[in-house]
Amino acid sequence: MVLENGTIVLILISDYIFKMVKKILYGIAVILFVALLYHAFELYSFTQERNKIVQEKGLNTMNDFKEQVDTILSSIVNEGERLADDFGSNEYSKEEIEKIIKESSLKIPALQGITACYEPNAFSDEQRLYCPYYNKGTADYLFVGESYDYSVKGADGTGWYTGVRDNGAKWVEPYYAKGAKDWYIDYGIPFHYADGPKKGQVRGTITMSFVTSGFKNLILSLSLGKTGYGIITSQEGTYLSHPANDYIGTTNLKTISDAEDNPILKTAYEELLKGASGNVEFKVDTNNDTELFFYDKIPSNGWGIGLAFSKNELLGSKAALNHRYIKLTLFFSAFLLMIIAIYFNKDYLDRREIWQLSILATILLIFNILLVGYLEHNGSRRISSDESPPITDVTSLGSFVNQQQTRRKDLKLPDNISIPTGIFIQRMAFENSYNLNIGGTVWQKYPTDILDSIQEGFRFPQTSPFAEASFIEEMYRKKVSGIAGSPDYLLIGWDFRVTLQQYLNYENFPFDKRHINMEIIPVSNEDNLIFTPDLSSYEFTNPTKKPGLNPNVKVSGNNIVKSYYNYSVESYDTDFGFGSKTLFEEVPVLHYNIELRRKLLNTFITYLIPIFVVLIMMYILLIACSKTEERQGIIEGMAAFFFVLIFSHIDLRKEIITADLIYMEYFYFVTYLMIILCTWNLITYAKSKTPIFDFNENQIFKAAYFPFFFLCILMITLAKFY
Repeated sequence: MVLENGTIVLILISDYIFKMVKKILYGIAVILFVALLYHAFELYSFTQERNKIVQEKGLNTMNDFKEQVDTILSSIVNEGERLADDFGSNEYSKEEIEKIIKESSLKIPALQGITACYEPNAFSDEQRLYCPYYNKGTADYLFVGESYDYSVKGADGTGWYTGVRDNGAKWVEPYYAKGAKDWYIDYGIPFHYADGPKKGQVRGTITMSFVTSGFKNLILSLSLGKTGYGIITSQEGTYLSHPANDYIGTTNLKTISDAEDNPILKTAYEELLKGASGNVEFKVDTNNDTELFFYDKIPSNGWGIGLAFSKNELLGSKAALNHRYIKLTLFFSAFLLMIIAIYFNKDYLDRREIWQLSILATILLIFNILLVGYLEHNGSRRISSDESPPITDVTSLGSFVNQQQTRRKDLKLPDNISIPTGIFIQRMAFENSYNLNIGGTVWQKYPTDILDSIQEGFRFPQTSPFAEASFIEEMYRKKVSGIAGSPDYLLIGWDFRVTLQQYLNYENFPFDKRHINMEIIPVSNEDNLIFTPDLSSYEFTNPTKKPGLNPNVKVSGNNIVKSYYNYSVESYDTDFGFGSKTLFEEVPVLHYNIELRRKLLNTFITYLIPIFVVLIMMYILLIACSKTEERQGIIEGMAAFFFVLIFSHIDLRKEIITADLIYMEYFYFVTYLMIILCTWNLITYAKSKTPIFDFNENQIFKAAYFPFFFLCILMITLAKFY
């Protein structure tokens, strides 16, 4: 009777514990479900807010751009109308006319100059053609009538005058000015005789001129991101501004629209030609990014404007978004495992349910590892605090140079002289983990008035001290006349083949972003030179377009992601014998950067396959082993697995020479731990009676084998990258 009562008590206690465990599991599941819903809603809200911010940024930038352009054009039109009324109502001398157009052009910063042209003999009977043009770039006058007869209708290059004279005030389609060697856009307005026998007839025209680069500089001043760009088209669709200089004045938007493959962008171009406004969003196949294109028209004259933005760049860093994805996935995995545990907790676990639980847990753990790895692999390299953002336009370049000039003025030092410097990489290959063999061309533009006082040339301070090949040879030298008032310069080009030492960080291998940077510095700090990127020599300066890099350049096992220029500011703790440390404090150093991303397939085949082969072979040994008095076979088998693994680990260390632990090594460390645990388990299971191992012939250890391995990898991955 006592025994029966004890049995009943044990059954009641067991039933109570079972119910309590079930309630606890339900409670945990509810908590996880609420947390999952919260993080899902938070991710949705965060994504919507980011999209809203992108739209607002795009619209605000477009409105600012439209307002700025419209303000400039309206001021030009108003000033042109004022001058036309003034010239029509008054008789001026040559000196007065030249003074008026000079003062008027200086009032409007966007103007390149103003022309006051008279009809043949309309200014005076003694002088047939009189047409002074004041050019702000050269601060000088050009008398157009001395070069050609601008009054001849239909002649080449006279439409800017005859079209306005015959048809009235208008914006002239862009034309190439042979004298200034640049594309011009003019607003022309006729002025008339105020009295006399010719009253009301056209006496001449006022032409307000500015070069298309004025639009380009205005666009570059906008916050378009590193890869954004802007366009302006005339009413007929001719490009007035475009990132590709060859398009300006020569290409029509309709031609581009007809050739466009993307139907969304094609529709936007067609709407822009019609004078409509709006925005579209579409995928860019070249870099797997989403691009936004906003389009509108300028109210004052109906010109079309368009701005393109990279959505990722407007949104900024993806780290916050990636963290939310990871948290949501982890909560989902935990909730799913809890549901499975509740389902299996209806009674005791049988063999089949244990294997199901093991497989599901393994799949969820692998999925989480792959997600974190994918987000890390596709993320952007973080720019360090000691380097500037990429220099992709004249605005960011001017900002940096101005900061340096301000500092030098504060120190009572002479201004730096800007030397436009460009590079084009023709070949590139890694010699080892830190030495890079690279070759190509460097060119520089030296103002002719400083050639006698400076040393021409450059240095690569990162040249390896053990480089067998360090070759720099001058290839060409040519004096070039400046365009649109810019000074003449001496163009020098060098061919180079050097081995550069790169300080690369391999801690995150194979998800590391190899960042190649080439430092280019003057021969002498005493020359007060600052090398500036020659952005005008590249068709595109967007980093994803890889300016300065031959498209045929390949780096084995890597994808080239982007290339760009930027600066660092270096200070040295010596004066190198010059007697003045100010020459070597906060020295701007120009960098040309190339970012690489590894191809994971090669790495996984080389290093992960040996690891997983060892894991699977050990698992087969676990399955095959039965209770026996022999230990020797177990130890020999595990020793063989260990040596296979250690040789693979040594190969990894030979390829990646670094003093730091790298991410891939943790796979080896966890596998070493698995070898130790498996050896202990098999010996314990074979030699002695252990309830936990004897259960279903060691099924608990076998079922926990892969989940335990991947749980360790997931914890390491989160600690490393989250």
